[in-house]
Amino acid sequence: MIRSYKSKHIGSIISALAASLLLGLASDCSFAADEQAALQPWPKAAGAVFALRNAHFATPRVTLDAKGRDLMAFECATRGRALFGRFYDLVCDGGSFCARDAGTWVGLQVAKSGTFTIELTLTSAETTPKTPGVVFAYGDDKGEDVALFQDKTGLFLRLGTSQPVELFTQEAGKSVHVLIACDKDKWTAYRDGQPVKSGMLAAGAPVWGTRQLVMGAAWSGADPWRGRMEAIAVFPRVLTAAEATCEAAASRALQAVRKPATTVCFKGTLARQAKTASLKDIAPYTRSMTVAEYKVEKVLAGEWKQPTISVMHWMIMDSKRLPIADRKPGTAVELKVERLEDHPQLESCRRDEIEGDVATDLFYCESETE
Repeated sequence: MIRSYKSKHIGSIISALAASLLLGLASDCSFAADEQAALQPWPKAAGAVFALRNAHFATPRVTLDAKGRDLMAFECATRGRALFGRFYDLVCDGGSFCARDAGTWVGLQVAKSGTFTIELTLTSAETTPKTPGVVFAYGDDKGEDVALFQDKTGLFLRLGTSQPVELFTQEAGKSVHVLIACDKDKWTAYRDGQPVKSGMLAAGAPVWGTRQLVMGAAWSGADPWRGRMEAIAVFPRVLTAAEATCEAAASRALQAVRKPATTVCFKGTLARQAKTASLKDIAPYTRSMTVAEYKVEKVLAGEWKQPTISVMHWMIMDSKRLPIADRKPGTAVELKVERLEDHPQLESCRRDEIEGDVATDLFYCESETE
């Protein structure tokens, strides 16, 4: 059953606030059954100083404070249009994520060893992005020690201000396991567990400081990358080729049991949408969704036989009202939507619903630009 979230529902607001503060999520829902089946040890390799499989609070993770103790109130903070996917993966759609308070210990340990390995599982939204996008960075207002970024030619590694080194190309929509291992003199890049490129480090590569871990953009928020990521880890040592293969296999196993969401692609026009509440009225929430009803003119993919379809959209993000909140009836659209029940991460999100008859079969639009 879909619950209606009104500003007067104090209990729901308090519950969501507690979840957000404790978990760094806008959701306190349980995993889907198929995701629970995938809860196997990851990372397989020992010694990670940071490991985030996904953003769900129940998933084992390695997040440590400045003294190396478990960071109990860890927050994977969203910035801009950064969303949690249906498997609690990190969805970068012009925004980014910051691993708050987890960066200091990472930098201290990498600086001590002088070596590191970065691991991520990525699904890029674009094969040849028009502008470079930072996938992962360790930086702050004073500088950047390391970054992975994608431009129109492929994925690159950048250490400090040294010349970036090209790693390999990425194909849009295809998940790839990325592992970069750097000792004091040499770097090696692995794709899906296989070594694909290596080289000598440029002189003057920076020693890691005590900065912040950022996923999906530079620390400043510039150069956003578009895509999805999960299974993100940092080790203060060089993983071996055998370990790289094992890590890639573990990442594939996490994804293997997943079932696709029920999806409908259609062309249509906006019939009506609920009034999006004001920023003041949604406080203490900083994000809110609104239901829109569309007249379906043509189904492009999937199955839908009704004349209208009701879709949830993000209308407020990070206390900013989005232009979509003020659309007029008759606005033409072409959307890819997924059944809301396939997105448990949205269960506790605040929403404005259309008064009167409530659709029993709601859909969710993660991005209106697809």
